[in-house]
Amino acid sequence: MASARQPERAWYLLLLRTGRPIGSPLVMVLLILTIGTGMDEHANYGPYGHAYFDANPPYFSDLPGGPPNWGKIIESLLMARMMCGSTENLDIEASTLRGMLSLPVFLPDGKSYAYARDYLVVNPVAPTPLSRSMLALMVLQQIAPSPELRALIDRMAQDHVRTAQRGSGGFFYSDPPPSTGDTRIGVLGNGFPIFMNGCAIRALCRWSDLSGDRGYLDTAGGLARFALQDRFWEPEAVPKAVVGAEHGQFSGHTHSYTQFLMGLLCYANARNDAHLKEFVRSSYEYIRNFGIARIGNFGEGCTTGDMTYLALKLSDSGVGDYWDDADRYVRNHLTELQLTDAARLRRVTELMPRARGRWDTAKGPLDPVGETAERVVERSVGIFLSDATHPTLIPDHSMMLTVCCTGNCTPAMYCAWESIVRCVDGAAQINLLLNRASPWLDVNSYLPYEGKLVVHNKTARRLAVRIPAWVEITAVRCRINQQPAMPFQAGRYLVLESIPKRAEITLSFPVIETVETHAFRWKQSDFWQECTNPGSSWKAAKDQVRYVCRFRGNTLMDISPRDEGLGYLLYQREHMRGTNAPIKSVERYLAPVLPRW
Repeated sequence: MASARQPERAWYLLLLRTGRPIGSPLVMVLLILTIGTGMDEHANYGPYGHAYFDANPPYFSDLPGGPPNWGKIIESLLMARMMCGSTENLDIEASTLRGMLSLPVFLPDGKSYAYARDYLVVNPVAPTPLSRSMLALMVLQQIAPSPELRALIDRMAQDHVRTAQRGSGGFFYSDPPPSTGDTRIGVLGNGFPIFMNGCAIRALCRWSDLSGDRGYLDTAGGLARFALQDRFWEPEAVPKAVVGAEHGQFSGHTHSYTQFLMGLLCYANARNDAHLKEFVRSSYEYIRNFGIARIGNFGEGCTTGDMTYLALKLSDSGVGDYWDDADRYVRNHLTELQLTDAARLRRVTELMPRARGRWDTAKGPLDPVGETAERVVERSVGIFLSDATHPTLIPDHSMMLTVCCTGNCTPAMYCAWESIVRCVDGAAQINLLLNRASPWLDVNSYLPYEGKLVVHNKTARRLAVRIPAWVEITAVRCRINQQPAMPFQAGRYLVLESIPKRAEITLSFPVIETVETHAFRWKQSDFWQECTNPGSSWKAAKDQVRYVCRFRGNTLMDISPRDEGLGYLLYQREHMRGTNAPIKSVERYLAPVLPRW
């Protein structure tokens, strides 16, 4: 670690303490997640499934924690530690890892057994917990490799292969009829089989890449072919001359489909299949029609995290340039969904009138085994709220969260953080103008206060910096060690060659402020919208809301009108309106390993 001074931004990328800048320890490591989102010591330190903040006092509840989301939380913890280097609560992390690995194995004949601490399979006809636990262990294998862990992951991959059922030209784990009834989150459609196949595809492709065993791609391809059937891709409405299934359009649970797209893109990259890459791109563009894509408002926190991943991965894959999309999501709604201020959250919960949450009134007193009201606010600092529907105020009837959102938003933060700067053979590339310390160079961004980027070179000999779309690229001025420099342009990148070691590179440009109006059909009275179709009983408001959004670059500085009522206020960003970036001294951390994703 090394001391440094850098622009202070108390809100980007897993910032768990006000005043921490991104990139130096930018997380307090979801310890917050460990003692927070709720690890239940009575259930092998498994994650609580829900946190209810529409109650006074707020409380954690177990359903549906455990297997469905356990792997996501462990993956989040491992990735968060790589970003910040914290060693706090390692004992709790070890306990929850042991707990996950003690889950029972369910075999097709109904028998079950467990390999405590060395094996994990959960119901082969519904392998999602297995897939997500496998993804978590692959991160651990990259950080602390061992033959035993490699063998365990390989056995888990083999279970994916062995339990896949053959049908309709491909493989599947479960194929129930579509869910067409109304729920408070919308019509789920074919989300269940799509979600399972997508998670399994991503796990198998990641392990194929890490292990070098391309045989797993055969099963991944079979799962992809099954899920790409036209019957799974029928949108609620489509122009009569358009075949929606050819373009990734669908009606159903959005997060399930984004998870499938994440897996499909991994498979397309592994096979270098340009057609499948284009399918993912087209479906990604379709999802951007819902909510306010400009700020990453897509209905549910999980989807905001997934769309961040897809924007980054599509850009990496050369399918399109979506770096600005990722920048917008991270700077705005992904950041806003994270609870970073305990006092602010406590003030809201103290105004809640009920002893139990709005959606939990049928139950009696808290269950001492599966529920707790102990220090819920303090233990929730760092988690991500689930409601990504309401852009100015999360209303009291949506003031709860499911643990899955933290398990999807945190890895998205890691992917964005890792993507800020890369370096291969002395050629460094900065893709996002966010703060980051790295072995090759340190990036200090003064946005959104000032149009300024300062790069402290260490070992790079060549540097390419991507200039955001809102910046007039000809207006960028560059200096190396205070002397004017003339980079050449390659698309949105400015490229500098033959950079001296220990050089300081400064890029400056005007900060553009814009005002945009975005029409909005979701209503403040809605629960959060997880599906493309809100249901048969849902009626659009007669007068759609038109939000006036004030941006500085890609950062939303203010939004109006402000929705009123009891709830959690968003985009309280008065502290960002200055034109001089606050500076603070921090201790910068260099991750010893950057797990691939």
